Order: sequence, then C-alpha cells, then structure tokens
Amino acid sequence: MNSRGFSIIELIVVIGIISILLTLATINFGAWQRKSMVERYTKELYSDVQDARMRAAFTKRVQRIEFGAQKVVFRSFLNEGDAVGTIVSTKNLPLSFTRNTADVPAPSNFIDFNTRGIMIDPNIQVICFTTTEDAAYDALIITPALTSMGKVTNRGNACARTNVTQK
Repeated sequence: MNSRGFSIIELIVVIGIISILLTLATINFGAWQRKSMVERYTKELYSDVQDARMRAAFTKRVQRIEFGAQKVVFRSFLNEGDAVGTIVSTKNLPLSFTRNTADVPAPSNFIDFNTRGIMIDPNIQVICFTTTEDAAYDALIITPALTSMGKVTNRGNACARTNVTQK
C-alpha cells in the first residue's frame, strides 16, 4: 500500500464525523439562542418596569404599564383628571406572555404606579413568558414596592406566584 496520502474511505469517515459534530453544535446553538432571547426580553421588561416605577417617583406623576398581545405601552399622567395620559414608550415583544389573573380579584390589563413609585393595586402581579426553553429568567414578580425576576417552575401550571421561583 502507498503511504503518500489518505484513502477515500478514511476521508469519508472523517467527513462523516465532522458533519455529525457540526449537526450537534448547530442544534445546541439554536437552543442556546432561543433561551438567550427569553432571558433578554425578561431583563428588558424588568428594566422597563423599574424605569416606570422610578419615573413615577421622580416626576411625581402616575405611570401606567398597559399589557396587550405581545405589546407593552408605558403612559404618564399629568394629574388625576388626565384620563388618557401621554404615551412615553411602546415595546413590541417577539414572545407572548401571560399574566396571573386567578390571584387578582379584579384583573385588568394595566399596572399603575403612584407618585411615590408604589404600585397602586396591592395584589402581586406575575408576568410569565410562554416558552418551552429552560431560561434562567422567564417571569417577573411585581409587588407594590419591588420588582423581581423569576423562573417558572412548572410550565404546565398557570402563571401564578406559587409557580414562579424568585431569582
């Protein structure tokens, strides 16, 4: 046998091994990318909620966060007589989310912060991104005085405070 190169069988085996490794790496990269996107939008929404809370305290104006289908609108109100408010910003989210409605006596599609940055509704609000990815953060827990990120513990259950672990 000639020892000046590789045989065709050896080349095919090496190419096969490389293609299997690349396929596995691509699958893992796609899952990592989706998980990273969930964490990114959870952190962005957390930052936006904190910003609305701080804006209420610093401007001494009521701030409202309105939740729609994959959309969040931030409003500022000049005074108690202002029924519509001014849109501060709008955020379109590529992920859908749910809010806890079972724990809230009169659920609404908004959260208001008073002029001190405290949530007006005393009920704890939970926002969960609907995803199958195992992200480190995929939920927000909004209490009257504090906002925290969390992780949904059981995807099959409702978006509720008992189903979210605070991180």
